[in-house]
Amino acid sequence: MHISRLKTRVTLNITRILESLMSYRFLDHMTDAYIEVQGDTLEQAFEFAAKALVDTMVSVSSVAPTSEAQITAKGHDLESLLYNWLEEVMLKLLVDRQALSYFSVSISKHDDRYELKATVRGETFDVEKHKYKVEIKGVTYHMMKIERNKTVRMRFLLDL
Repeated sequence: MHISRLKTRVTLNITRILESLMSYRFLDHMTDAYIEVQGDTLEQAFEFAAKALVDTMVSVSSVAPTSEAQITAKGHDLESLLYNWLEEVMLKLLVDRQALSYFSVSISKHDDRYELKATVRGETFDVEKHKYKVEIKGVTYHMMKIERNKTVRMRFLLDL
C-alpha cells in the first residue's frame, strides 16, 4: 500500500512538471510580462493563464495546494472573461494573501454572457517560501488575443 501511494505521488509530480513545461511561456517584451498559453480546451487554457499569472509573481512550484476556495468571474465576451478571471486570481494573492497553484475551471455561456466558476487551491502567502518575484500592477486588454482552433491559444499582457 505504501508503494502504491508513492507511485501515485510520483505520477502527480511528473504530471505537474509536464503541464508547467507545455502550458504557458513568457514572450519577449521590454517592460511587461507578455504570456502565451495553450490548452486543449477553453477551460484548460484559462487554468494555465491563472498559473502563469501566479508564476509571474511567485514561484508557483513552491505553493502547496493545502486550502481550497471558489472564484467566479463573468464577461460579455471571452476577452473580458479572461481579464476578469486574471484580476480575481491576482486579488487572491494581493488582498487575501493566498498563493495559488491549482485551478479547476468550468465555463458556461448564458444569454451572450460568459461565466467562469473555479475551484482553486493554495496556501497562505509567505514571501520567503514562495520566492516573491515581482508585483503586477494590473491585467490589460492590450495585446490580448484568444484563438480557438483544435487547441485554444491565448496571449495577454500583465503590466509590471
